[in-house]
Formats: sequence, structure tokens, C-alpha cells
Amino acid sequence: MKPVIGIAVCGFSESPSAQRQFVSTPYIHAIEASGGIPVLLPITDICPSMDELSFCDGFLFCGGNDITPALLGEDPLPGIGTTDLATDIFHLALIRSVLSYNRPLLAICRGMQVLNAALGGSIYQDISLTQEPCISHFQQTFHRSDPSHKVTFTKNSILHRLFGSYTFTNSYHHQIIQAPAPHLIPSAFTDDGVIEALESDAHTFALGVQWHPECMYDTNPDMCALFDLFITISCKNE
Repeated sequence: MKPVIGIAVCGFSESPSAQRQFVSTPYIHAIEASGGIPVLLPITDICPSMDELSFCDGFLFCGGNDITPALLGEDPLPGIGTTDLATDIFHLALIRSVLSYNRPLLAICRGMQVLNAALGGSIYQDISLTQEPCISHFQQTFHRSDPSHKVTFTKNSILHRLFGSYTFTNSYHHQIIQAPAPHLIPSAFTDDGVIEALESDAHTFALGVQWHPECMYDTNPDMCALFDLFITISCKNE
């Protein structure tokens, strides 16, 4: 049996009148190519309970817009991008529910930031607000699959076992982790010290990465291995 992976919808389309919700195709492709059955979970007024989502064996949280600062107890600061309160409230509620039931969870880019925020961590609203000089974390290459910078992994981490000491990833973010939440352990860094991955030491599998492995799935075997591991662990919940 193939595991069913619930993919939380990224957000609403840019047209206010259209009111379309979307998930970028590479997320769906990566789950399907790795042996999972992707099922899209739309943003609703009331977040479904885990009893209602019991058919899902694992959950994927994707990239998207910035997180509403008020939900983090902050005022908006220079550099904050587009936010959507309804999407943020839904994502935070859903990810907390998934974690409370200890279902396997893979969180990508914004998804990693939502994971951190849901458990009490903090983020910089814009990378310019840090005190340290940083490399560019929002690449301008023609193809989203092109690698942009080096990411180094900490020993004994899940990602170190998958990738070895380092790999090269793409990068499309301007918000970064400030303080990791309790039980979320940083396991990857760029040379400027930015946290590129978080792994939970309190859940069977809760992993966040700051880059977009779904966009590199067809060009980088490391990214295939990451999704393969997620699917393998999700199989155990069938």
C-alpha cells in the first residue's frame, strides 16, 4: 500500500476576486514519484481534526508567503512581505494538530518557519534585520532547480546521514529562523550561519528544510533521498 500524504495548500492566488487556492506542481510530483499518494488539504474556516484526517499517513507543508507578525507577537518591520491571516491561522493549527498526533511531517521553506512558530520559536521578518552580514538567500537563476549555495549538516543528524557533510541547494527565502523552538534542533547551516534545517527530537519524524528540494527532485539524487525517507517513514502509519 502506498502512503497517503496530505499536502497543506500553499495559500490563495494573487487575484482577490478569483479566490483560488493553490499548490505548486513540483510538490505533488515529488510525493508521487517517491511512492506516495498526494492529497491536497484546502484552507478551511475550521481546521479539520486528526480524526477527520486519519486517512493521511504523513503531511507536507510547503512554501508560500510570510507569516503574519501579529501571530508571533510582533509588529510588522521593514522588509516584511505579503501575508495572509487566514492561511497562517490554518497552517499553524494544522501543524500543531499533526505534531500532537506524532504523524510524520516534512516542512519546506515557509513550512519550516511555520513549524518553528507553531512550537514557540521566532523568525526574523527579513534577513536584513540580523546583525550579521549574510549572503543572498533569494537566488535569481533562470531555473529553480539550479543550486545557489552550500549547506553544511551537523553530525548525527537525519540530513547528515542522507547527504553527508554538505550539499548545494537552491534558495528562495528572505525570512530566516531567529530562535529555534524547544525540541527543534538546527541541523544545517549556510556559511553565514543561517539555519537551513530543523529536526525535532520529540517526534518520530518532524523535519524542516529552508530550501526547495521539490524543485531539485529531478536533478539531484539527494533531494530524491529526502522524499524517499519521508515516504518510507509515512508507510509505517498505514
